[in-house]
Amino acid sequence: MFDLNLKTKHFLTGEELSKIELLKLLDQAIELKKSRRTQTLKDKTVALVFEKPSLRTRVSFTVGVQELGGNVIELTSTQKKKETPEDSIRVLQGYVQGAMVRTFEHEILEKMTSVSSIPIINGLSDLHHPCQVLADLQTLKENFGELKGLKLAYIGDGNNMLHSLLLLLPFLGVDVHFACPKGFQPDAKILKRAMERAKKAGASIQGFATPELAVAGVNAIYTDVWTSMGFEAEGQKREKAFKGYQINSGLYKKASPNAIIMHCMPVDEGKEITREMIEHKNSVLFQQSENRLHAQKALLMGLFAKTLKKTSQKNNLKETSSWRSPHKASHEHA
Repeated sequence: MFDLNLKTKHFLTGEELSKIELLKLLDQAIELKKSRRTQTLKDKTVALVFEKPSLRTRVSFTVGVQELGGNVIELTSTQKKKETPEDSIRVLQGYVQGAMVRTFEHEILEKMTSVSSIPIINGLSDLHHPCQVLADLQTLKENFGELKGLKLAYIGDGNNMLHSLLLLLPFLGVDVHFACPKGFQPDAKILKRAMERAKKAGASIQGFATPELAVAGVNAIYTDVWTSMGFEAEGQKREKAFKGYQINSGLYKKASPNAIIMHCMPVDEGKEITREMIEHKNSVLFQQSENRLHAQKALLMGLFAKTLKKTSQKNNLKETSSWRSPHKASHEHA
């Protein structure tokens, strides 16, 4: 069952995975949800590097590595002397077998992977949040069975969350609608890449002038906080710009009956979403958050598969070289 062997060494945007790999990863995540403990990462240590605070990322990766039999060391950016990303990862790879990095500039991750001999996972950057979208895809699959043909509307800031949804959902056949206020649209280069990927997959991406138009007839409505970490100084400005972009009962009525309500969390209640929608019978916010654990475990297993295979072959070689046949041993003794 657990035979996922990803070709990529690193996971920064999700674009590194083929369609078949993504689908296999989701199937494996669903299986891991049923049977939580394996020894896949036995004797392996993964560094969790946090330049941004976290609840879901920290706990899901810590528990995930431990349930796979591995060890975790957590690092925060409290040191006064700052090393370059390249030096930092070259130091870490002398101690650990993999790293999850939650940071600000996406370029930091790219610099690390340019010299790293160990797998690096993007736990969040200013441009991408692919681990969250793995969990979101798992949630969609659990609720609808098939991904192809679904429609999801994202309402709010054109941030890293929307970027990852655009890059990964249409790639697996999910049409994505989005509505963002003027001045808060997704990155143009990422949107172009996403649309090219969507076209090849036979899915679509559409931007809409209003949230009401975007959610019409969709199977899922998704939102995120209006003010992400690092943009706190823009809080008041953003609240004015995002007026009318709240997920509430009025907007929800425009979607398909029984559409699910999604949010990557944490929520800023009363702003991008109401408590009524958080507690709605079709809300899957906490299913999404739990699925971070299972999807990331599947990802870790897929990224470590090559390393584990090499380790196994090396151990087998050691055992073979140290073995002596009884006949040869008795002859030498004689």
